[in-house]
Amino acid sequence: MMKSLFEISKNELEKHLSKNKKIDIAIIHLTFEGIQTYGGGVCSVIRGHIEALKVLKNKLKVYGIEITPYFCEIAYAGDHERRDIAYEKYAKSIIEEMGGEIIYLTNFSRGYLPKASWGVGDLGGIENWKTAGASGASAALNITKKHQAGVIYCHDSLYSFAPIYIALQSDAYDADALSILVLHSTALTHELPLPNPERLMAESAAIHWAKISPKVKLGYISKFIRNHIIKDYGASIKNMVPVGNGINPQNEIFRQRSPEEIKIKLKEYNIPVDRELFVTWGRAVEYKRYDVNLKAAARLKNEIHPVVVITPKYPELETLAKKLGINVSFVYKFDPELIASLCQWEKSVAVGILSKFEPCGLIPMEMRMYSRNTGALLIVSDTGGLFEQVNDGVDGFVSKQDDDKDVAKVIKRILNLPDEEKTKIRKNGFIKVLKYYTWTSQILITLSSVFSSLRNIFNRVKKEIINDLRDSFLL
Repeated sequence: MMKSLFEISKNELEKHLSKNKKIDIAIIHLTFEGIQTYGGGVCSVIRGHIEALKVLKNKLKVYGIEITPYFCEIAYAGDHERRDIAYEKYAKSIIEEMGGEIIYLTNFSRGYLPKASWGVGDLGGIENWKTAGASGASAALNITKKHQAGVIYCHDSLYSFAPIYIALQSDAYDADALSILVLHSTALTHELPLPNPERLMAESAAIHWAKISPKVKLGYISKFIRNHIIKDYGASIKNMVPVGNGINPQNEIFRQRSPEEIKIKLKEYNIPVDRELFVTWGRAVEYKRYDVNLKAAARLKNEIHPVVVITPKYPELETLAKKLGINVSFVYKFDPELIASLCQWEKSVAVGILSKFEPCGLIPMEMRMYSRNTGALLIVSDTGGLFEQVNDGVDGFVSKQDDDKDVAKVIKRILNLPDEEKTKIRKNGFIKVLKYYTWTSQILITLSSVFSSLRNIFNRVKKEIINDLRDSFLL
């Protein structure tokens, strides 16, 4: 009998494969959104992984590695405010086609978003997390037991207890399971000045359990999050693995739209087609700093028209716009076609993502893909995980945090750039996405970190996929 797949040597692995024996790995996600419900960064991660795993399953099979995906999500009521029945049906067919399954979990609620008295209320409280963690751990261990090994992504703070439960009882289940707590944010990044002490406790328990159990890892989505967990929570770099974010470049949403098609979409939302645009989008939360976008636009007076696409409504921004004396196109609906059209529109000057301490941020990856041929250039703030993605002046621009004067200066610089320089910056950003920020690459980087004996195979497949992408886009 072969020992743990996470500990097997390269020579033992080669001997195993030489006998035409397969490596059988379960890829398991414990999540709270993405299958039944839409909205939020974790939703983007889940849906990105589903599409990428289709590609990876076929690629890895050639090398004798069989991966099977499972997605375990809290069960939601049919009238949940963000319910997405059409996607759930689609995801079920794709996952089952790959031999996997969707499993529904409990979280000590009636199938709606739980509410905490403070912090990020929608995460709920410690009783919700203990219930979800135990439910998810049990599902993950039963799944892993059917396979040679299981890699379990435990998404965000509400699954902080799951890696502990899994590590404690994996031997009893006879399951070769390794858990990764993926912290997309923490109490100390999004809940200051009064973080929820229950969340602090839950996060700290898992972070320090990784020092005790070799089969508990901490996943970091950016260098910013990695350094933050080490500095503010006392994590050890030895127990951490990269679980970066990305996109699926061949998704239909990234197709190139015609100018006529874009005009129709912009007019649908009463966005002027005769003005230079400064665009932003995301959730209506304070740390996104949409006020800086408006103040920067006000400094440029009539040179630029700001467009803000956010949900839900944000009355404070409308009040600020009136105070600044500027016209703003506010759109309180998330329409992917509108976002794509805004990025690709020839009069879109820049997309400004100016969040303070954004843990990672998918928008820089998405907008570079959208605007690879025409449209906006990228501006990000110089904190958190955003500026890690940008080489200032080469593939985008970096502005000082909360400095609307500096943002206006960067916009003015873009306005004065010759077309050939803009084209070069767009291409550089696009190539960076294909090389570093695809879901297939990010999954393979994570797997390479936890299966040392399989690293060469994973790296080889990663290069194959990058070359395939470059060929498909004629680069």
